[in-house]
Amino acid sequence: MSLTDAQIERYSRQIIVPRIGGRGQERLLGARILLAGDGSDVEAPLAYLVGAGVGAIGVKVAGGQAGFAGEIAAARELNAGVSVTVADESKGRVDLALLIVGSEAARKAADEIVSYRDVRAWVVARLDAPGKIIVIPGGTLRAPSVDASMHAGVGSRSEAAEFIAMLATAEAFKLLAGYAENPSPAIIEFDGYQTRLRLHP
Repeated sequence: MSLTDAQIERYSRQIIVPRIGGRGQERLLGARILLAGDGSDVEAPLAYLVGAGVGAIGVKVAGGQAGFAGEIAAARELNAGVSVTVADESKGRVDLALLIVGSEAARKAADEIVSYRDVRAWVVARLDAPGKIIVIPGGTLRAPSVDASMHAGVGSRSEAAEFIAMLATAEAFKLLAGYAENPSPAIIEFDGYQTRLRLHP
């Protein structure tokens, strides 16, 4: 797929980023992503992904889609070149699942997705304290099971929860755009104002 003049103009701020360029933008436009979590936690990541031009975004709101129709409509209005739909569990492969775990309902929804979806790459954010993001590039591991605490019960919310959700979204963006040539699985941990990157063996 080649970028049109209108797409080059719209996404020029991303295209000029080293290691993204036109090829990375083409990859974003052709990508299919599943975004899941509580409605309040997925709203900002959804807007970011739509603005970046991720081609097809399926949204699964923990506890049911009721009350999120307005956000989906707003996302469609933000960028008509992107498909935003309610995630359908019966559909096939997605390029990446971005799971934002900020509540027990979101954790259960994430665990269900891990068990049944055909997903090439994963980014999972835990918004409880201390926050944590697990990044699993395509072709490395089946599901985000490398860190048992990702499936543990959800505790009190981190003060940096919104920041963690957006950082996880940026990690998803990087994987989809092919920002790194051979990305490695990683766990990013947050402890107060410090972060620690732990590469999975």
